[in-house]
Amino acid sequence: EEETDTTPPIIKEVEALNEEVKRTTIDIYNASGKLHSVSMVQSRITDIKSSVKIIRQMRELVDKNHQAIDNLIMFIDEHQTFFYRKKLEWILSIKEFYSNQFVVQHHKSQAQYLAAFEVVLKYTFKNFNNIMELKSQQHMKSYDVYYMRYRRAADAHNRFNRKRIAFQKEFTQAHPEVKPFLPGSHHHEPFKFWDKFDF
Repeated sequence: EEETDTTPPIIKEVEALNEEVKRTTIDIYNASGKLHSVSMVQSRITDIKSSVKIIRQMRELVDKNHQAIDNLIMFIDEHQTFFYRKKLEWILSIKEFYSNQFVVQHHKSQAQYLAAFEVVLKYTFKNFNNIMELKSQQHMKSYDVYYMRYRRAADAHNRFNRKRIAFQKEFTQAHPEVKPFLPGSHHHEPFKFWDKFDF
């Protein structure tokens, strides 16, 4: 005899929406690992091309992830009276987590970091010979400008990432029931910088 599933449809929907958040978060994490391994050998033009492609995919994944988080927050908002009535206030903590300034700021800095990274790589790809072979002063100067913007965006992203990690640790201690719904600890590594070309 089969057990009947007594989980209310609203809870199932929260779980499904949250699965989408988790899935897209893991996709970003995997893509960033791929990007890291490609950008370690970035002095070949083909590697730069591969990196640009991965970043483009990552930016799409980040958009999907933000959309998934917005959908989850919106659904929790729309049904909050139900959650109060059924004494499921802990579900509102999921919304509280994703609405927190540290998490929001981390998402913003992630998008800015990827955009700045894409710009420096595209510029390098387009002017590869001028920079690497001809050592054109003008192109190297422009490269420096783009690289510094990338570094600032990367530094900021690392800073916000650390704040988000500290906040998540505190938050899951205060709301242990929410822990299974949030990104896993393997998302807590600080990312590595893409190193500047040696001219």
